[in-house]
Amino acid sequence: MGFKRFVNVVEVVAGVAALVFVIALFANQPSGGRSSATSGPGYDIYVASCARCHGVSGQGGIGPRLAGGAVVRDFPNQADQIQLVENGRDGMPSFRGGLTAAEIRQVVEYTRTGLKQG
Repeated sequence: MGFKRFVNVVEVVAGVAALVFVIALFANQPSGGRSSATSGPGYDIYVASCARCHGVSGQGGIGPRLAGGAVVRDFPNQADQIQLVENGRDGMPSFRGGLTAAEIRQVVEYTRTGLKQG
């Protein structure tokens, strides 16, 4: 009887952990908390491709913070940022093939100028 109770407790804990994980994933979904520039192709691409990890306002989450000039400090040369988006690195996937070169340029420009700078 003790083992069955232990298994039940483990099942409940696993269920709660899974629920917390799912809630955390959806907390970074592009559903609110819009940034200062909330229209245009760069914004639309950012929301569809980047906000899940970097947050709708670039506040960070699974991926690093991009807002507040963080992306410009990390990538003073825009071409280096474009290369990162194209090729990916560490936990960030490559977007080459998923986005056109023009779309990558638009989203990079948006992260550099459209995200909240404060």
